[in-house]
Amino acid sequence: MIRLIKKFLITFAILLALLSLFSGVAFARAGTVNYEYHIGDNFLGVVHGPTVVRASNGDTIEITGSGILSVHNKSVSGGGTFVHKDSSGNVLGNGTWTAVQLLSFKSYGNGVPQGTPEEFEGGLALIRVHLSPGFDAIMQVDCLLGNPPAGAEEGVRLAIQGVLNFNKEISGETLYVRLPS
Repeated sequence: MIRLIKKFLITFAILLALLSLFSGVAFARAGTVNYEYHIGDNFLGVVHGPTVVRASNGDTIEITGSGILSVHNKSVSGGGTFVHKDSSGNVLGNGTWTAVQLLSFKSYGNGVPQGTPEEFEGGLALIRVHLSPGFDAIMQVDCLLGNPPAGAEEGVRLAIQGVLNFNKEISGETLYVRLPS
């Protein structure tokens, strides 16, 4: 009888150890979500650029770029280019932008309902960026695949700290591609 109880306890302990091991792996996979993001960069001919957004004074900014963001550790890399124009279309400035910090990301789910591959997802990211030459900004990147909330608009918004708030999406597309875990 004691031998049977020992066998049972050993088997039970092994099962508990295996269960905790596999649930830890599942949790780690669920927490490690990485995406490529595309902003008007002609990715696979799906995203057509550039993305254009307007400020209240009529100025526009054209933005292209791409990179990778990691939801679990809130990291981001990548960058692209921008062209700033006045309301008449005259170029006021241009340069590059670099992703500095992922502030937040919310997935809207995959784009299967819209007929895209399941790794194509919609979502909303807020990214702190640095514009060269010399400005910091918050970039909002919104892709409407999946199940976006009512009122969401495809495209980018750019709030340049102390300068202009480009907050009216005009044209362009964005995309998130979920990377394998």
